[in-house]
Amino acid sequence: MPGPSEDVPRWQPPSEPEEVPRWQPPAPSREVPRWDPTADVPRWQPPSAATPGARFDEEPAARRPPVKRVSPFALPFVWWSAHPWFFVWACVFLAPAGVVLLRAVDESGLERFVTPLQWTLLVIFAIVLLRGVLFSARRSALRLGLGLLAVIGAVTLLLWPLTRVTLGRVTCPARAGTDLGVPVAATAIEAWQRGEAGDAAWRGSDPDPTWRDKARAIRLLDYQLVESGCFERVAPIDARHTWHDFRVTIREGERAPLSKVVVVHTDAAGDGWKITAIEGPLP
Repeated sequence: MPGPSEDVPRWQPPSEPEEVPRWQPPAPSREVPRWDPTADVPRWQPPSAATPGARFDEEPAARRPPVKRVSPFALPFVWWSAHPWFFVWACVFLAPAGVVLLRAVDESGLERFVTPLQWTLLVIFAIVLLRGVLFSARRSALRLGLGLLAVIGAVTLLLWPLTRVTLGRVTCPARAGTDLGVPVAATAIEAWQRGEAGDAAWRGSDPDPTWRDKARAIRLLDYQLVESGCFERVAPIDARHTWHDFRVTIREGERAPLSKVVVVHTDAAGDGWKITAIEGPLP
């Protein structure tokens, strides 16, 4: 290492300051657009009343009415007003269930409630159908006619087997009474025993031609009432239509006497019981 006495060069400050270049902001260029508040620039002006196509609403803006709040209990009725035919067809497809309900009420011993319940169901259906008719009448007469025809056809198709098809013969309910048309049926059998057809006992006083021929060709020797009853169906039993079984002893020509069964059908007409048909004794 050099000793302290050796001549070592040291830094000396400069006698004159050096000129060091410093940053200067660039001069403004004439090519860069700048905003000039005094420049003549077209500005937007509101259209005047004489300007074509300009519209001015001089009436004050109407406030939108507040939305009415519907009660939850009224929602079904509001939906019914908008879709009335939905409820009409619901009633149509529920009609068989109503018939079964009437039969259940009749079989449970509450036969006095069958008629009021039946009328109640009919009134409900009429109201629902009327609501659908009024709804369609405001739109299209063709739509109204097609809707009514479809409803009537569907109701007839669904209820006809339940109310008209006979399932068998059963004992009449207590509400049918005790008459059941037995005296009228016995009168026709007595007329047959006398060699007559018993025209007065038939509805319209016009007996079945087939029965008239049987009464003339086959001789009745004796008869006995066996049983009476009503015709069963899905709907409540109609006590206005009854049947009566008679055990008869007949003779045809010179043959030996035979024991047969004759079934007399009776119907409660406006002026009393009348005969509608007689089955037997021979085909």
